[in-house]
Amino acid sequence: MKINKQCPEFPHFGATYPDARCINGFLWDLDKCNEHGLYGGGEVPCPFCNEDEYKEWLGYSDADERGKLMIDNYIALLNQKYNR
Repeated sequence: MKINKQCPEFPHFGATYPDARCINGFLWDLDKCNEHGLYGGGEVPCPFCNEDEYKEWLGYSDADERGKLMIDNYIALLNQKYNR
């Protein structure tokens, strides 16, 4: 039986603390919530479980080799920092 690992919460929407949560492969802003739940986000792909779309969101296919390396290194750093 495969158990899916929850993606980590991490700083993404401009905060220095974890302010992003993955829901169904897209990031939601934890600072945009009310008594009904989260209302901000859902447009940015998750770098952990939706990596290819996240890379495209960052402009990977249009980037030069240096830009692609920077994106790859950023994702590797996220994975290392959050034990993914």
